[in-house]
Amino acid sequence: MAEVTIEGVSKRFGEIQALDGVSLQIEDGEFFCVLGPPGAGKTTLLRTIIGLEQPEEGRIVVGDRDVTDVHPGSRDVSIVFQNLALYPDKTVYDNLAFPLRQQKPSIAKSEIDSRVRDAARILRIEPLLRRRPAKLSGGERQRVAIGRCLVRAPLVYLLDEPLSALDALLRLEMRAELKHLQRDLKRTLVYVTHDQVEAMSMSDRLCVLDRGRVQQVDAPEVVYNRPTNTFVARTVGTPPMNLVRLDVEVNDARLDLRSPTVRLQAPSAGLLEAVGGAGAVELGVRPEDVRVGSGAQPAHCELRVIAVEPLGGEVIVDLDLDGRILKAMTPPGIAVEPDEVVPVAFDLSRVHLFNGDGRAVYTAGGEAVLTGAG
Repeated sequence: MAEVTIEGVSKRFGEIQALDGVSLQIEDGEFFCVLGPPGAGKTTLLRTIIGLEQPEEGRIVVGDRDVTDVHPGSRDVSIVFQNLALYPDKTVYDNLAFPLRQQKPSIAKSEIDSRVRDAARILRIEPLLRRRPAKLSGGERQRVAIGRCLVRAPLVYLLDEPLSALDALLRLEMRAELKHLQRDLKRTLVYVTHDQVEAMSMSDRLCVLDRGRVQQVDAPEVVYNRPTNTFVARTVGTPPMNLVRLDVEVNDARLDLRSPTVRLQAPSAGLLEAVGGAGAVELGVRPEDVRVGSGAQPAHCELRVIAVEPLGGEVIVDLDLDGRILKAMTPPGIAVEPDEVVPVAFDLSRVHLFNGDGRAVYTAGGEAVLTGAG
Protein backbone atom coordinates (compact mmCIF):
# COMPACT_ATOMS: atom_id res chain seq x y z
CA MET A 1 0.00 0.00 0.00
CA ALA A 2 1.02 3.64 -0.32
CA GLU A 3 -0.19 7.05 0.69
CA VAL A 4 -0.26 9.82 -1.90
CA THR A 5 0.91 13.31 -0.96
CA ILE A 6 0.09 16.24 -3.23
CA GLU A 7 1.84 19.43 -2.16
CA GLY A 8 0.90 22.82 -3.64
CA VAL A 9 0.38 21.52 -7.17
CA SER A 10 -0.51 24.07 -9.86
CA LYS A 11 -1.05 23.51 -13.58
CA ARG A 12 -2.07 25.89 -16.37
CA PHE A 13 -3.15 25.35 -19.95
CA GLY A 14 -2.71 28.73 -21.60
CA GLU A 15 -5.07 31.10 -19.82
CA ILE A 16 -6.84 28.28 -17.96
CA GLN A 17 -5.73 27.59 -14.38
CA ALA A 18 -6.56 23.88 -14.22
CA LEU A 19 -5.03 23.31 -10.76
CA ASP A 20 -4.38 26.11 -8.30
CA GLY A 21 -2.22 25.17 -5.32
CA VAL A 22 -3.84 21.79 -4.70
CA SER A 23 -2.63 20.03 -1.53
CA LEU A 24 -4.04 16.65 -0.48
CA GLN A 25 -2.97 13.83 1.82
CA ILE A 26 -4.48 10.53 0.64
CA GLU A 27 -3.97 7.79 3.21
CA ASP A 28 -2.72 4.22 2.82
CA GLY A 29 -5.50 1.95 1.59
CA GLU A 30 -8.03 4.78 1.38
CA PHE A 31 -10.92 5.00 -1.08
CA PHE A 32 -10.60 8.71 -1.88
CA CYS A 33 -13.07 10.46 -4.19
CA VAL A 34 -12.53 13.74 -6.01
CA LEU A 35 -15.91 15.34 -6.74
CA GLY A 36 -16.58 18.35 -8.92
CA PRO A 37 -18.34 19.63 -12.03
CA PRO A 38 -16.86 19.47 -15.55
CA GLY A 39 -13.85 21.77 -15.74
CA ALA A 40 -13.06 21.52 -12.02
CA GLY A 41 -9.60 20.04 -12.70
CA LYS A 42 -10.38 16.45 -11.68
CA THR A 43 -8.87 14.69 -14.69
CA THR A 44 -5.87 17.04 -14.71
CA LEU A 45 -5.24 16.07 -11.09
CA LEU A 46 -5.20 12.36 -11.98
CA ARG A 47 -2.98 12.95 -15.01
CA THR A 48 -0.58 14.85 -12.77
CA ILE A 49 -0.47 12.04 -10.20
CA ILE A 50 0.35 9.43 -12.84
CA GLY A 51 2.81 11.71 -14.65
CA LEU A 52 1.02 12.46 -17.92
CA GLU A 53 1.02 16.15 -16.94
CA GLN A 54 3.92 17.95 -15.31
CA PRO A 55 3.01 20.45 -12.56
CA GLU A 56 4.43 23.95 -12.84
CA GLU A 57 4.57 24.15 -9.06
CA GLY A 58 4.45 21.60 -6.25
CA ARG A 59 5.30 17.93 -6.02
CA ILE A 60 3.75 14.44 -5.97
CA VAL A 61 4.88 11.79 -3.48
CA VAL A 62 3.75 8.13 -3.66
CA GLY A 63 4.65 6.25 -0.50
CA ASP A 64 8.02 7.65 0.52
CA ARG A 65 9.14 8.40 -3.06
CA ASP A 66 8.97 11.79 -4.76
CA VAL A 67 7.68 10.90 -8.23
CA THR A 68 7.20 14.44 -9.58
CA ASP A 69 9.87 13.89 -12.25
CA VAL A 70 9.53 10.09 -12.55
CA HIS A 71 8.34 8.52 -15.83
CA PRO A 72 4.65 7.44 -15.68
CA GLY A 73 5.55 3.80 -16.26
CA SER A 74 7.81 3.77 -13.20
CA ARG A 75 5.42 5.26 -10.64
CA ASP A 76 3.60 1.99 -9.77
CA VAL A 77 0.29 3.74 -10.42
CA SER A 78 -2.48 2.49 -12.73
CA ILE A 79 -5.27 4.54 -14.31
CA VAL A 80 -8.61 4.09 -16.08
CA PHE A 81 -9.71 7.08 -18.12
CA GLN A 82 -13.27 8.08 -18.94
CA ASN A 83 -12.45 7.70 -22.64
CA LEU A 84 -11.67 4.05 -23.21
CA ALA A 85 -8.51 2.79 -24.90
CA LEU A 86 -8.78 -0.92 -25.68
CA TYR A 87 -6.83 -2.79 -28.34
CA PRO A 88 -9.41 -3.49 -31.07
CA ASP A 89 -7.51 -6.47 -32.52
CA LYS A 90 -7.21 -8.26 -29.16
CA THR A 91 -9.79 -10.30 -27.28
CA VAL A 92 -11.03 -9.19 -23.89
CA TYR A 93 -8.76 -11.81 -22.31
CA ASP A 94 -5.72 -10.45 -24.14
CA ASN A 95 -6.65 -6.85 -23.35
CA LEU A 96 -6.70 -7.75 -19.67
CA ALA A 97 -3.50 -9.77 -19.88
CA PHE A 98 -1.54 -7.24 -21.96
CA PRO A 99 -0.27 -4.99 -19.13
CA LEU A 100 0.84 -8.06 -17.18
CA ARG A 101 2.73 -9.50 -20.16
CA GLN A 102 4.68 -6.24 -20.46
CA GLN A 103 5.93 -6.24 -16.89
CA LYS A 104 9.58 -6.85 -16.07
CA PRO A 105 10.55 -9.19 -14.58
CA SER A 106 8.06 -11.38 -16.41
CA ILE A 107 5.04 -12.85 -14.65
CA ALA A 108 4.27 -16.57 -14.92
CA LYS A 109 1.48 -17.49 -17.36
CA SER A 110 -0.47 -19.19 -14.57
CA GLU A 111 -0.36 -16.01 -12.46
CA ILE A 112 -1.48 -13.91 -15.44
CA ASP A 113 -4.36 -16.29 -16.11
CA SER A 114 -5.39 -16.24 -12.44
CA ARG A 115 -5.39 -12.43 -12.26
CA VAL A 116 -7.31 -12.07 -15.54
CA ARG A 117 -9.98 -14.54 -14.52
CA ASP A 118 -10.32 -13.03 -11.03
CA ALA A 119 -10.85 -9.58 -12.55
CA ALA A 120 -13.33 -10.98 -15.09
CA ARG A 121 -15.31 -12.67 -12.33
CA ILE A 122 -15.46 -9.54 -10.18
CA LEU A 123 -16.49 -7.38 -13.15
CA ARG A 124 -18.93 -9.99 -14.52
CA ILE A 125 -17.29 -10.22 -17.91
CA GLU A 126 -16.32 -13.91 -17.87
CA PRO A 127 -18.60 -14.73 -20.85
CA LEU A 128 -16.89 -11.96 -22.84
CA LEU A 129 -13.28 -13.11 -22.55
CA ARG A 130 -13.06 -14.37 -26.16
CA ARG A 131 -14.82 -11.40 -27.73
CA ARG A 132 -13.19 -8.35 -29.29
CA PRO A 133 -14.08 -4.76 -28.28
CA ALA A 134 -16.17 -4.18 -31.43
CA LYS A 135 -18.58 -6.86 -30.20
CA LEU A 136 -19.03 -5.23 -26.78
CA SER A 137 -21.51 -2.64 -25.57
CA GLY A 138 -20.25 0.65 -24.13
CA GLY A 139 -20.77 -0.59 -20.60
CA GLU A 140 -18.95 -3.85 -21.32
CA ARG A 141 -15.98 -1.97 -22.76
CA GLN A 142 -15.93 0.19 -19.63
CA ARG A 143 -15.71 -2.88 -17.43
CA VAL A 144 -12.86 -4.28 -19.50
CA ALA A 145 -10.99 -0.98 -19.09
CA ILE A 146 -11.49 -1.18 -15.32
CA GLY A 147 -10.24 -4.77 -15.42
CA ARG A 148 -7.01 -3.72 -17.14
CA CYS A 149 -6.35 -1.39 -14.25
CA LEU A 150 -7.20 -3.97 -11.60
CA VAL A 151 -5.02 -6.82 -12.85
CA ARG A 152 -1.77 -4.87 -12.47
CA ALA A 153 -2.02 -4.66 -8.66
CA PRO A 154 -0.14 -1.32 -8.44
CA LEU A 155 0.38 0.67 -5.26
CA VAL A 156 -2.28 3.19 -6.30
CA TYR A 157 -5.34 2.93 -8.56
CA LEU A 158 -6.66 6.03 -10.34
CA LEU A 159 -10.17 5.87 -11.81
CA ASP A 160 -11.54 8.72 -13.93
CA GLU A 161 -15.37 8.46 -14.05
CA PRO A 162 -15.18 4.70 -14.77
CA LEU A 163 -18.92 4.04 -14.42
CA SER A 164 -20.11 6.82 -16.70
CA ALA A 165 -21.04 4.51 -19.60
CA LEU A 166 -23.00 2.03 -17.48
CA ASP A 167 -26.75 1.97 -17.05
CA ALA A 168 -28.23 3.01 -13.70
CA LEU A 169 -28.73 -0.51 -12.31
CA LEU A 170 -25.24 -1.66 -13.25
CA ARG A 171 -23.73 1.52 -11.79
CA LEU A 172 -25.46 0.73 -8.52
CA GLU A 173 -24.07 -2.81 -8.51
CA MET A 174 -20.59 -1.73 -9.59
CA ARG A 175 -20.32 0.85 -6.80
CA ALA A 176 -20.62 -1.91 -4.23
CA GLU A 177 -18.30 -4.21 -6.20
CA LEU A 178 -15.56 -1.58 -6.50
CA LYS A 179 -15.73 -0.71 -2.82
CA HIS A 180 -15.57 -4.39 -1.88
CA LEU A 181 -12.72 -4.98 -4.32
CA GLN A 182 -10.69 -2.07 -3.00
CA ARG A 183 -11.02 -3.33 0.56
CA ASP A 184 -9.95 -6.83 -0.48
CA LEU A 185 -6.94 -5.54 -2.42
CA LYS A 186 -5.98 -3.17 0.41
CA ARG A 187 -4.77 -0.63 -2.14
CA THR A 188 -5.07 3.15 -2.27
CA LEU A 189 -7.72 4.21 -4.78
CA VAL A 190 -8.36 7.73 -6.09
CA TYR A 191 -11.72 7.95 -7.83
CA VAL A 192 -12.84 10.98 -9.85
CA THR A 193 -16.52 11.66 -10.48
CA HIS A 194 -19.05 14.43 -11.09
CA ASP A 195 -21.74 12.21 -9.50
CA GLN A 196 -22.17 13.11 -5.83
CA VAL A 197 -24.05 9.86 -5.16
CA GLU A 198 -20.98 7.87 -6.23
CA ALA A 199 -18.71 10.05 -4.10
CA MET A 200 -20.93 9.89 -1.02
CA SER A 201 -21.63 6.16 -1.20
CA MET A 202 -18.14 4.88 -2.02
CA SER A 203 -15.53 7.10 -0.43
CA ASP A 204 -13.80 6.95 2.92
CA ARG A 205 -13.11 10.64 2.38
CA LEU A 206 -13.92 12.97 -0.46
CA CYS A 207 -12.47 16.17 -1.88
CA VAL A 208 -14.77 18.75 -3.45
CA LEU A 209 -12.89 20.52 -6.23
CA ASP A 210 -13.95 23.64 -8.15
CA ARG A 211 -11.95 25.59 -10.74
CA GLY A 212 -8.76 23.86 -9.68
CA ARG A 213 -9.12 24.69 -6.00
CA VAL A 214 -9.88 22.39 -3.08
CA GLN A 215 -13.14 23.47 -1.42
CA GLN A 216 -13.39 20.82 1.32
CA VAL A 217 -11.85 17.47 2.26
CA ASP A 218 -13.55 15.26 4.82
CA ALA A 219 -15.64 12.15 5.43
CA PRO A 220 -18.83 12.14 3.31
CA GLU A 221 -21.15 12.65 6.27
CA VAL A 222 -19.12 15.66 7.45
CA VAL A 223 -19.14 17.24 4.00
CA TYR A 224 -22.90 16.72 3.85
CA ASN A 225 -23.69 17.97 7.36
CA ARG A 226 -21.07 20.71 7.68
CA PRO A 227 -20.30 22.17 4.22
CA THR A 228 -17.63 24.85 4.33
CA ASN A 229 -19.26 27.05 1.69
CA THR A 230 -22.28 27.40 -0.57
CA PHE A 231 -20.55 25.62 -3.46
CA VAL A 232 -20.10 22.47 -1.38
CA ALA A 233 -23.61 22.82 0.05
CA ARG A 234 -25.11 22.87 -3.46
CA THR A 235 -22.79 20.18 -4.86
CA VAL A 236 -23.44 17.49 -2.25
CA GLY A 237 -27.03 16.36 -1.77
CA THR A 238 -29.97 15.47 -4.02
CA PRO A 239 -31.93 17.68 -4.23
CA PRO A 240 -29.24 20.22 -3.29
CA MET A 241 -29.41 22.43 -0.22
CA ASN A 242 -31.88 25.32 -0.40
CA LEU A 243 -30.30 28.76 0.01
CA VAL A 244 -32.49 31.63 1.19
CA ARG A 245 -31.15 35.20 1.29
CA LEU A 246 -31.94 36.96 4.59
CA ASP A 247 -31.22 40.56 5.53
CA VAL A 248 -29.59 40.93 8.96
CA GLU A 249 -30.49 43.60 11.49
CA VAL A 250 -29.09 43.98 15.01
CA ASN A 251 -31.75 44.96 17.55
CA ASP A 252 -30.38 45.22 21.10
CA ALA A 253 -29.58 41.67 22.21
CA ARG A 254 -31.22 40.08 19.19
CA LEU A 255 -30.46 39.41 15.54
CA ASP A 256 -33.35 39.66 13.10
CA LEU A 257 -32.95 37.75 9.83
CA ARG A 258 -35.59 38.54 7.25
CA SER A 259 -36.68 38.05 3.67
CA PRO A 260 -40.00 39.31 2.29
CA THR A 261 -41.51 36.00 3.44
CA VAL A 262 -39.32 34.47 6.16
CA ARG A 263 -38.75 36.00 9.62
CA LEU A 264 -36.20 34.46 12.00
CA GLN A 265 -34.39 35.76 15.06
CA ALA A 266 -31.58 34.75 17.38
CA PRO A 267 -29.66 36.04 20.40
CA SER A 268 -26.88 38.19 18.96
CA ALA A 269 -24.21 36.75 21.28
CA GLY A 270 -21.97 34.47 19.23
CA LEU A 271 -23.96 34.75 16.03
CA LEU A 272 -23.19 38.44 15.56
CA GLU A 273 -19.46 37.74 15.56
CA ALA A 274 -19.97 34.79 13.20
CA VAL A 275 -22.05 36.82 10.77
CA GLY A 276 -19.46 39.58 11.01
CA GLY A 277 -21.89 42.45 10.82
CA ALA A 278 -22.88 41.46 7.28
CA GLY A 279 -25.93 43.12 5.86
CA ALA A 280 -27.19 39.79 4.53
CA VAL A 281 -26.62 36.07 4.90
CA GLU A 282 -27.89 32.97 3.16
CA LEU A 283 -29.86 30.46 5.18
CA GLY A 284 -29.03 26.91 4.12
CA VAL A 285 -31.60 24.20 4.72
CA ARG A 286 -31.68 20.68 3.30
CA PRO A 287 -34.93 19.59 1.57
CA GLU A 288 -35.41 16.85 4.19
CA ASP A 289 -35.37 19.56 6.88
CA VAL A 290 -38.30 21.46 5.36
CA ARG A 291 -41.73 20.58 6.81
CA VAL A 292 -44.84 21.13 4.70
CA GLY A 293 -48.55 21.14 5.50
CA SER A 294 -49.89 19.75 8.76
CA GLY A 295 -46.37 18.74 9.89
CA ALA A 296 -45.12 22.33 9.69
CA GLN A 297 -45.68 23.39 13.29
CA PRO A 298 -44.89 26.04 14.25
CA ALA A 299 -44.89 27.43 10.71
CA HIS A 300 -42.23 29.95 9.68
CA CYS A 301 -44.05 31.04 6.51
CA GLU A 302 -46.81 30.13 4.08
CA LEU A 303 -45.82 29.30 0.51
CA ARG A 304 -47.54 28.39 -2.74
CA VAL A 305 -46.98 24.86 -4.07
CA ILE A 306 -45.51 24.90 -7.59
CA ALA A 307 -45.22 21.16 -8.22
CA VAL A 308 -45.45 17.80 -6.46
CA GLU A 309 -43.03 15.06 -7.55
CA PRO A 310 -43.87 11.57 -6.19
CA LEU A 311 -40.75 9.36 -6.17
CA GLY A 312 -42.13 6.24 -4.50
CA GLY A 313 -40.52 6.30 -1.07
CA GLU A 314 -40.57 10.08 -0.87
CA VAL A 315 -42.20 13.13 -2.41
CA ILE A 316 -40.43 16.31 -3.56
CA VAL A 317 -42.57 19.43 -3.14
CA ASP A 318 -41.51 22.56 -5.02
CA LEU A 319 -42.54 25.80 -3.29
CA ASP A 320 -42.41 29.46 -4.35
CA LEU A 321 -40.27 31.41 -1.88
CA ASP A 322 -39.81 35.05 -2.89
CA GLY A 323 -39.73 34.08 -6.57
CA ARG A 324 -37.26 31.20 -6.11
CA ILE A 325 -37.91 27.48 -5.81
CA LEU A 326 -37.63 25.96 -2.33
CA LYS A 327 -37.58 22.16 -2.34
CA ALA A 328 -39.00 20.03 0.45
CA MET A 329 -38.54 16.27 0.74
CA THR A 330 -41.53 14.70 2.47
CA PRO A 331 -42.85 11.20 3.23
CA PRO A 332 -45.24 9.65 0.68
CA GLY A 333 -48.92 10.44 1.01
CA ILE A 334 -48.58 14.15 1.72
CA ALA A 335 -51.87 15.87 0.88
CA VAL A 336 -50.86 19.02 -1.00
CA GLU A 337 -51.70 20.15 -4.53
CA PRO A 338 -50.16 22.60 -7.02
CA ASP A 339 -51.22 26.24 -6.41
CA GLU A 340 -52.27 25.42 -2.83
CA VAL A 341 -50.83 27.75 -0.17
CA VAL A 342 -49.42 25.66 2.68
CA PRO A 343 -47.64 26.27 5.99
CA VAL A 344 -43.89 25.64 5.86
CA ALA A 345 -41.39 25.20 8.69
CA PHE A 346 -37.63 24.66 8.82
CA ASP A 347 -35.88 22.34 11.25
CA LEU A 348 -33.85 25.12 12.84
CA SER A 349 -31.66 22.62 14.69
CA ARG A 350 -30.13 21.64 11.34
CA VAL A 351 -29.76 24.88 9.39
CA HIS A 352 -26.66 26.74 8.19
CA LEU A 353 -25.73 30.37 7.65
CA PHE A 354 -23.33 31.54 4.93
CA ASN A 355 -21.84 35.02 4.66
CA GLY A 356 -21.69 37.24 1.58
CA ASP A 357 -18.60 35.39 0.31
CA GLY A 358 -20.43 32.07 0.52
CA ARG A 359 -18.39 30.88 3.51
CA ALA A 360 -20.15 28.93 6.27
CA VAL A 361 -20.32 30.99 9.46
CA TYR A 362 -22.83 28.95 11.47
CA THR A 363 -24.06 25.35 11.59
CA ALA A 364 -26.81 24.50 14.04
CA GLY A 365 -25.48 21.02 14.81
CA GLY A 366 -28.63 19.87 16.59
CA GLU A 367 -29.24 23.03 18.65
CA ALA A 368 -31.88 25.52 17.49
CA VAL A 369 -30.37 28.94 18.24
CA LEU A 370 -32.49 30.51 15.52
CA THR A 371 -36.22 30.76 16.18
CA GLY A 372 -39.25 31.94 14.27
CA ALA A 373 -40.06 35.62 14.67
CA GLY A 374 -43.76 35.27 14.12
